[in-house]
Amino acid sequence: MSNPMITVVTPTYNRAYTLENSYNSLRKQTCKSFVWMIIDDGSKDETESLVGEWIKQETDFKIIYLKKENGGKASALNLSFNRVYTDYYVCLDSDDTFTSNAIDIAIKRLDEIKYDKKYCGILALRTKPNGQVLGGKQIPSEVKDITLSDLTNKYEIKSELICFYKTHMVMKYRFPEIDGEKFISPAYLEHRIGKDYKYLASRESYCICEYLPDGLTRNKIEVIIKNPKGYTLVIREAFEVSTNFIIKSKHCVMYIAGCILSGDKECIRNSPNKKMTTLYYPLGWIAYKIRFGAIASKIQ
Repeated sequence: MSNPMITVVTPTYNRAYTLENSYNSLRKQTCKSFVWMIIDDGSKDETESLVGEWIKQETDFKIIYLKKENGGKASALNLSFNRVYTDYYVCLDSDDTFTSNAIDIAIKRLDEIKYDKKYCGILALRTKPNGQVLGGKQIPSEVKDITLSDLTNKYEIKSELICFYKTHMVMKYRFPEIDGEKFISPAYLEHRIGKDYKYLASRESYCICEYLPDGLTRNKIEVIIKNPKGYTLVIREAFEVSTNFIIKSKHCVMYIAGCILSGDKECIRNSPNKKMTTLYYPLGWIAYKIRFGAIASKIQ
């Protein structure tokens, strides 16, 4: 366990029933050069006692357990940024698992770009249990350098990502922590980093993803309505970096809808494209009413 190369960070909240799957996938790794950092976001189930038993019995890799007041995934990740000491960093969600050689392959790919300052890390698509990439469309084989904006604008790929980072680069960034809200999409950080660096595109399978009934992705609309300011910040980033006109237009419309949902009266002033936002405002209002209006009135 000396000098591990990568820290695997897992934020978790009341996920004792599935966290063991993540743990077992780490125990099966062909390369054990990692630390597992579990950030318990105020769980009220048996997570703490369960992890305590793992810490006592685990000999192949170090487990670090940190418990904090419930504040959401973004605040948990912000906490982890201050505690990581390894060269590389990755977030493994508490309902996901790694393929058995994920750490081994990731370290090899990261070592290839270790001293190349244009790369912040590697990016790959998450896969289903059957091996198919989420969204059904893989990154083209000829693509080497990529950003989240490239993924959606150039290659029109909609999927869940797994990103392995150079720690000293990702530590420059933080998620905003918004009073009264507990979620902001990882895409916020991915877009921010993509303005400064490239990812090395990887087509290997690293992370297996299954959507649970209580998961954030499956309950997307409700999550957005409960975290409207965070949603609007993410969609604003996507709107700003979009180069495809159709996709930029969609992001503009949803940025406006997000502003209406969050009660932001400075929508146009804060927009990265004020003219487009002014022109599309009526469409944004319609989008708000169709997508969020009825559900928002019930939740709020």
